[in-house]
Amino acid sequence: MAKPMTSAQLIAQLKKWGIKYVEVKSWATHNRNSVGSWSDLKGFIWHHTGADTSSPATYAGGVLYNGISGLPGPLCHFGLAPDGTVYLVGWGRANHAGGGDPVVLNKVISEDYSGQLKPTKGNSNGTDGNKNFYGVEIMYSGSHKMTDAQYRTALKLSAAICEFHGWSEKSCIAHGEWSSDKWDPGYAPGKIMNMVTVRTDIKNTIKAGPKGTTPAPTNPTPKPPASGPVVDKPDTKTAGYKEVWDLDAATPPEGHATTENPTWTPMSILRAIYEKVEGLEDTVAELKKKLGE
Repeated sequence: MAKPMTSAQLIAQLKKWGIKYVEVKSWATHNRNSVGSWSDLKGFIWHHTGADTSSPATYAGGVLYNGISGLPGPLCHFGLAPDGTVYLVGWGRANHAGGGDPVVLNKVISEDYSGQLKPTKGNSNGTDGNKNFYGVEIMYSGSHKMTDAQYRTALKLSAAICEFHGWSEKSCIAHGEWSSDKWDPGYAPGKIMNMVTVRTDIKNTIKAGPKGTTPAPTNPTPKPPASGPVVDKPDTKTAGYKEVWDLDAATPPEGHATTENPTWTPMSILRAIYEKVEGLEDTVAELKKKLGE
């Protein structure tokens, strides 16, 4: 647990660790502090945006900074471009983590766990993660591996945050380890990265220090096609739909207030419907039993 860095302290850490960054608009005062706290942080969450982009500066200054319908920005603190540049999007509470598993939170606080975390709660029934975590949105779809540059910078950014707060690598987790609704950051469709390996790489990066060399990526760039080099794909309609689906942007189910859970997702609503249907089946079974059927 730790008091958040000030924006000036963050800049100093980025410079110390040699991380290239771009300041987006009024990022240092851009936050959601008016709706909740951001004063006692427990860790750092890795996300993927759910869509590849050919214009990271536009994406960072648009979607990540402003948010989308039903989910105001900032949607993270850091946007990580394919070339490894970090875009500073907001500082303070941000709409990135949503609801998650309180058991996972306790493990991160104690930095006492082994293996990959397996959350059983999510946006519909979890605890507020936006007040507890720093968050980076890595700009790629998650259905393939991120670039070497992104991975190396993500390691250094994690190390810079951990070094400042005196945290170990176990304060860094994946969104898919926080919320049962998520699988990011991914390396293939629906497949979360091996975060045990990621944390080992973060540990080695911390140990090497700001002047050291980051470990050889365990998440290499896909091989280029025979016809030419790999290039960023422009956003597609399909990618846009997926991005909206994965982000916390759905209207709550009937009978539920937005304030009850401000981070509803379509998956949360589907799970709630499923649980109600299961409950009805149990009720019908009990009635049949009482009636002697």
